[in-house]
This record gives sequence, structure tokens and C-alpha cells, in this order.
Amino acid sequence: MTRGPGARGPRVAGPVLGLALPVVLCAGLAVLFIWTRTQALDAAYGLAEERRLHDRLTSLRSQLQLEVETLRSPSALDGWARANLGMAPPAPGAVLAAGPRHAAGRAGEDGDGHRPTPAGPLSGRAAGARAAGAARDVAASGERVASRGPSRAARAE
Repeated sequence: MTRGPGARGPRVAGPVLGLALPVVLCAGLAVLFIWTRTQALDAAYGLAEERRLHDRLTSLRSQLQLEVETLRSPSALDGWARANLGMAPPAPGAVLAAGPRHAAGRAGEDGDGHRPTPAGPLSGRAAGARAAGAARDVAASGERVASRGPSRAARAE
């Protein structure tokens, strides 16, 4: 029986396969080892960068806390507002105070001697007296006052 070119294949394939399998396995393990070491090194560099950033931000936070505590004093705040924002106190007479025109009397009374009343709807004589007093106050001062809905004094007319 003659052997053809295909007859040598099985004899050569066995030793080549026996030698190639351990080589491929070792190469795969080497690639895996190198890849894991590269990933670990990359993670270490990233951690070092994050630590530097954390230290820088902690330092900046401390500086800003010190600046806030410094600026909380009224004189420092006034100086900073004048220098950085161009702010200044208003000119005399530029600010008008809101509130009652008469000086307050005794404790519990306004300047006209009215005692404070509880919040809520007024009924009976108290409502009529209150509306008449309000109309008298408005007429005396010459100001117009807006209200919610018609007053009892207006309905009576």
C-alpha cells in the first residue's frame, strides 16, 4: 500500500497539537496577567489623581469658610459691598418709611388710641363702628384706600 501526501498528516498533527496547546495556553495566561496589571496600574493613577483633587477641593473649602466667617461681620460686609459692588447707603430722604403716620401710644394701642382686635369677621355694632372709623381716617388723611369688596358704610349709603 502506498502512502499519499495525506498519510503523513496524522503523524505530524499529533506532536504539533501537543506542543501548540501549552504554548497557546501560556500566551493566553500571559496576556491576561498583563491586562490585569495594566488595569491595576490605571486604577492606581486614577486614585492618585482623585486624591489630589480631593485635597485641592478641601483646601478651597477651608479658604471659602474662612472668607465667609470674615465677611459675616457688618463692617467687613459693608466694606466689601462698597468695594466690589459699588453699593453705598441711600441719600438722606430717599427712603420713605411705611407704617402708621402717628407715633405709637401706650403698649397695645396704635397712635389713634385704637386697641388691637382679633382677626376675623366683624359683626353688629363693632363692624359699623369700625367702618365709620376707617372712613373717618381716610377722609381725614385725604388718601384713597383699596379694599376687598364693598364696605358696610358704602352699602348703607
